[in-house]
Amino acid sequence: MTNSSFHNKMVEYLEGYQMYLLLIKPNENVVSQCTIIHEFINYIYNYHMVAEIDQITVGMANSKFYTFYTRENKVDIPKETIKEILNDFFIFLKRKYGIKNEKLIRGFGIEVIA
Repeated sequence: MTNSSFHNKMVEYLEGYQMYLLLIKPNENVVSQCTIIHEFINYIYNYHMVAEIDQITVGMANSKFYTFYTRENKVDIPKETIKEILNDFFIFLKRKYGIKNEKLIRGFGIEVIA
C-alpha cells in the first residue's frame, strides 16, 4: 500500500468510527474526537512515510503528535486525553476490522479489554 492509499483508507476507517461514536456519545464529543484523529492521520501522512498501520510507532502517536497538535492548534489539552482518543480509535480498528498495531496499543499504557 502506498502512503496516500494508506491515508485514504485511514480516513475511511475514521468515517466508520465516527458513525459508531455517534451511537454512543454526544455529537460535540464525537466531533472533537474525530477532528483530533483526522489531524493525526494527516500528520502521519504529511510527516512520516507510513504505508501500513504497524509502521506507526508509539513515539509518532504519543509525543511527536502531541507536540505537533498543541503547537499547531495552540490548545492546552492533556497528553493523556490525546492518548485515550487515539487508543480508542486503534482499539476500534482492531475490533471492527481486525487491523492492529499491538506495540502501539501497549505503548499507550492504557488498560484494554479485548
